Parts: sequence; structure tokens; C-alpha cells
Amino acid sequence: MPVTFIAVSTALAGWRQARIGAERAAALADALADALESSLRAEAAEVGPRADIAELCGRADRLTLKQARIERHGTAGGYQDAIRLSQDGADDHVLMDTCGLTRGEAQLIRNLYQPDGVAQAH
Repeated sequence: MPVTFIAVSTALAGWRQARIGAERAAALADALADALESSLRAEAAEVGPRADIAELCGRADRLTLKQARIERHGTAGGYQDAIRLSQDGADDHVLMDTCGLTRGEAQLIRNLYQPDGVAQAH
């Protein structure tokens, strides 16, 4: 009987230590998550407006290309349009947005039809 009591006591002590360790780990994880969230908010406050402006400029450029293509050809999409845009130096994003291609299709069209020496965006 004393051996059983010792075994139960040892098991209970181990369980208690594991529980305390788990509580400490959870508290540490919460503190780290709070710190990370605070850091990301601070970084977003600094970079946010510049990133938004850059994104808007990129979208405006893509829309301008799309509008010019529609005015030239009277259509909004398709592989033939993607080939023409690629030959004019369009990147993957323009091909995806303008012609409705997947990333893989845009990369294939660009790799097949874009002239050498034109910067290629992945």
C-alpha cells in the first residue's frame, strides 16, 4: 500500500507541474501574441499609407493598360489579348487582371511570348 501512495503522489506532483508549465506557456504565448500584434500595428501605421499608395498606383497602371487594350481591340480578355499584352511587356498581374488568366497561364504566356530583355515579374 505505501508503494501505491508514493506512485499516486508522484503522478499527482508530475501532473501539477505539467499543469503549471502549461499555464505558464499559455501566458507566455498570450504575451507574445499581444507584443506581435502591437508591433504589427505600429509598423502598419508607419508603412500603411505608402503601401496603400503603391498598391493604388499599381492598380491604376493595370486599369490604364486594360482600358487601352479594350479601346484598341474592343474586347476584355482572352489568350490573344494576353499574348499581345505580353509582347508589349505586361507582367503576370496585368495578364491575370486584364485577361482573367490564372497565375500559371499568365506565366506560360509571358514565358512564350514576352521579348527577351523585358523585366519579368513573378
